Amino acid sequence: MRKFLFLILHLYVGASAFAQSIKGKVSDHTGVGLPGVVVSLAGSNKSVATDANGNYSLNSGTGQFNVKTSFVGFESQTQSVTVTAGGATLNFTLKETVGALTEIIVTGTRSGGRSKIDTPVPVDLIPLSQVTNNVGQVDINQILTFVAPSFQSSRQAISDGTDHVDPAQLRGLGPDQVLVLVNGKRRHQSALVNVNGTVNRGTVGTDMNAIPATAVEKIEILRDGAAAQYGSDAIAGVINIVLKTKEGLSGNASTGEYMTTYDKNYAVNFSNAKSKSVSVQDGLTAQFGLNYGTKIAGRGFMNITGEYVSRGETNRTGTYTGQVFPTVVGQTDDQVIASKGLTRDDFDMRIGNSKVKGGGIVLNAAYPVNDNLELYAFGGWNNKKGNAAGFYRYPNGVPLLNAAAVAATGLPNTAVRDNVFKVYPNGFLPEINSDVTDISFAAGVRGKVFTNWHYDLSNVYGKNIFDYGVDNSVNYTQAIGTSAFQRKFDAGGNSFAQNTSNLDLSRKYENVFSGLNLAFGAEFKVDNFGTRAGEEASWKNFNTQAIGVALGSQVFAGFFPKDAGNFSRNSYAFYADAELDFTKAWVVSGAVRLEKYSNFSQTPVNFKFASRYKLTEKIAVRGAISTGFRAPSLQQSHYSKTNTLFVTVGGVQTPIESATLPNDSQAAKILGIPTLKPETSTNYSLGATAQLGKFELTVDAYQIDIKDRIILTNNFTAGTDINLAAQLNAVGANTANFFTNAIDTRSKGLEAVASYGTSFGKHSLKFTVAGAFIDNEVKKGADGKPAIKASQTLINSGQLGNYFNREDESRIEVASPKSKITGTINYKINKFGAMLRAVRFGEVVYLDPTINSSANFVANAFNGGALETLDQTFSPKVVTDVTVNYQLTKQFNLAVGANNLFDVYQDVHTHSGNMSSGRFVYSRRVQQMGFNGRYIFGRVNFNF
Repeated sequence: MRKFLFLILHLYVGASAFAQSIKGKVSDHTGVGLPGVVVSLAGSNKSVATDANGNYSLNSGTGQFNVKTSFVGFESQTQSVTVTAGGATLNFTLKETVGALTEIIVTGTRSGGRSKIDTPVPVDLIPLSQVTNNVGQVDINQILTFVAPSFQSSRQAISDGTDHVDPAQLRGLGPDQVLVLVNGKRRHQSALVNVNGTVNRGTVGTDMNAIPATAVEKIEILRDGAAAQYGSDAIAGVINIVLKTKEGLSGNASTGEYMTTYDKNYAVNFSNAKSKSVSVQDGLTAQFGLNYGTKIAGRGFMNITGEYVSRGETNRTGTYTGQVFPTVVGQTDDQVIASKGLTRDDFDMRIGNSKVKGGGIVLNAAYPVNDNLELYAFGGWNNKKGNAAGFYRYPNGVPLLNAAAVAATGLPNTAVRDNVFKVYPNGFLPEINSDVTDISFAAGVRGKVFTNWHYDLSNVYGKNIFDYGVDNSVNYTQAIGTSAFQRKFDAGGNSFAQNTSNLDLSRKYENVFSGLNLAFGAEFKVDNFGTRAGEEASWKNFNTQAIGVALGSQVFAGFFPKDAGNFSRNSYAFYADAELDFTKAWVVSGAVRLEKYSNFSQTPVNFKFASRYKLTEKIAVRGAISTGFRAPSLQQSHYSKTNTLFVTVGGVQTPIESATLPNDSQAAKILGIPTLKPETSTNYSLGATAQLGKFELTVDAYQIDIKDRIILTNNFTAGTDINLAAQLNAVGANTANFFTNAIDTRSKGLEAVASYGTSFGKHSLKFTVAGAFIDNEVKKGADGKPAIKASQTLINSGQLGNYFNREDESRIEVASPKSKITGTINYKINKFGAMLRAVRFGEVVYLDPTINSSANFVANAFNGGALETLDQTFSPKVVTDVTVNYQLTKQFNLAVGANNLFDVYQDVHTHSGNMSSGRFVYSRRVQQMGFNGRYIFGRVNFNF
């Protein structure tokens, strides 16, 4: 290592800089310069980006060179040039294209980049810097949901921290089964653990929304297993976010609001002639982004982005039909409400988008010291503060002391209510406030050693901090003795940090067949997960004699001191990678990777083999087979928390205190919960690509088998087990759940993208149709039920049904769309442009946790009280977006449009038992396109 560092230092000090360069301008067909075009020397790692006017200067030395351009939305070009001692001039005029298959991508290959038609596995290229000009979405997750069919993310509601960080899926798998890169380097995960009853329960994802969309040039989505190339998590694929390198000043400002009508009064007016719907206008969103790029000493670049987003809350609550106030003799509940000058609307919950305000800064820079050495760095800081609400605490729901507590305390059974009503006479809607900070920084050196070997030595550090605050709340055990109870709490928080060091070496042998690229590398990674305890009042039991009264701040009890701590691990990995072009038509690639983690004994060794064969110059077939793995996250290993959950009992929402305990806790051992180990996978894919004139097509089929998939169990009770009861009592819980390896799954699917572009006169027209068809299944036993991996101790406990139930199964198989199809038309004439897009979200299904039999049916008030299953299938929905834009000047572009133009919602609940006394008109347990309705927006883009 010392010799290697000395060699780099020697290159830095002693090597001479270029004196010769290739200069020129890259323009479109009208002669207007194109900023941000990548201009590179073929067969080398030398590249630059054009400035704001389309000009570039590329250091080369003397000789004959092939110079190549790459820019999303335009055809790539390659030209030859001879560079003399005085340099050379070379200009390019690029043509617009649908541009899917000829764009150069770098994700999934270490051979310097290939076009999409040349890759052995499918890779989507999303030109985010251009896409954002025509859409109303302002964050990466929402943009990708409506552009990439294999990607799915829906905002959650009434889900604690998950209201503030959107979990995302690729190919219907978990957020932690896709690896996220930034500029090709591993991105750290979020500190948030999704523990509530939503899609992606039990997973830990990466907060891509912490990266401002304004900072991103493009996103490459590798839709194939890649753990042999990139390591843990890359089971479903890899998302590589490529930051901007362009020069000049550019930016955007947008604002929009939801203008919609929804069935708020469905439960109230389902059987009469009164209107079920109301019109609302909410969710006002404003976004401002600024990007500036400049050269460093004439050769390098520095690009800085700043962005601020303010998103207002939305509310699609239904009208509550349950009892609000304690019973008053001789009066109905509605009469009591009216006597106080109130209506049922005054007791609305907030079910919709959380309120979020935040911003961030991103830096991306590189400086070529000489022909053999380049320094680079990138990173960012982001902070967002969110506000969401939980379940309304109605006066009738404020607890009464039970007989045992009355006897122990000598207080009346109304002791809690008496004091709470002095502050909250009409009950209260508790709020969760999030404070999320994300920090990342990467630095490295890259270049050439030993003449032909390329190297890249880098270190990446990232940290995510998620702190929780609670407002408009109460700790009921404190309110027993006083009405001067605390109402605002610091509930503690979680943090996750990761430091990754990499050394990558590669060399291309041009004369071995039609080209052989070899690559080797090593990685050392350190992870740390921490929990900070909340302030004492957020978790303390102020009156231990008040048996049965929930302790801690209502809506989100603070983390106990016993939950707090810091947990670390390290891992190292070595890999080898080869790509061989046997001929110009036939490419074969392979990779092998060994990875060792300090916190478990298994040492995963993974491989990948892929090949592409061109049947003709424009038609190719491709396929791959690989193995992969995902190490249990530190969050899953060490997260500990007691929450108040509302479960449906006979159609009524009932609060319980549920603890999520570490997998190695004493309670887990008592129940026989197995120790966590890595998930392992086997991926198969087969596909074809075609480029027939202006028509382009890719079709790929895949299968992913995952063993020992980690889940979050449901809630176990102590029953008659005295030892388990003692463990639960110690954390103030009635029940407990755990992370464990419980199931095997198989995912199959078909993905296709077709596009056609043409121009006539001053008109240009582009059509794109893309679709993903997904079939995820939990492996079944001979009885047709999920083959659950459970210990004999757990089976003997009689609580196997709490391990993995029908609702858990549905989250994997049917709670997300099994198909998604997008169709987009882009039209342009002179300064006017328009975009029309339709996205079809396939059906989703909710399965009730209990066995689907008449013995478990619940009375449905919407069908005359008939006993019916709570299962429901939600029909497919089509969301239509439209945008028109106009180039006001060379620098300014104005766009206006609507997302969900026709105000489409997912189906309402058809069973009253799923509506929680009228409040949940739309399901939060399944995800299609969310339930916010029509969004109208305006956007100004500028470029200097």
